[in-house]
Amino acid sequence: MSTPVVSTCSLAQIPTPKIRLVENFHPNIWGDQFVAYIPEDKVTYTCKEGQVEDLKKEGRRKLMAAAAASPSQLLNFIDAMQGLGVAYHFEGEIEEALQNIYDSFHEANDMDGDDLYNIALPTQATRVQYFMW
Repeated sequence: MSTPVVSTCSLAQIPTPKIRLVENFHPNIWGDQFVAYIPEDKVTYTCKEGQVEDLKKEGRRKLMAAAAASPSQLLNFIDAMQGLGVAYHFEGEIEEALQNIYDSFHEANDMDGDDLYNIALPTQATRVQYFMW
């Protein structure tokens, strides 16, 4: 026969869990903006698509204007586009412009100015664009 196990601690010795009080935090600054999200309708979406296309045309126009000005201005513009994260929209144009700069640089073997910035900028722009300089 087995003997019952007698516990040496009584119920009075078992600690009761502490009741946690709820804090009154200030209201969320965003409100229900993300909870009550309503997708845009097709008219608004189409309008925004048109705006994006207009901005792409503007970017291409400015890229061509910078290409006509000077290689250093073009490289500054390409660097700015890469820094803003919009260069992927203009990959073909940027690659063509870098190829033209590369060809003209190796034919004439000079750039605008001899300062370190104008020397380093083609390297930076081509490295970001995965172009072999």
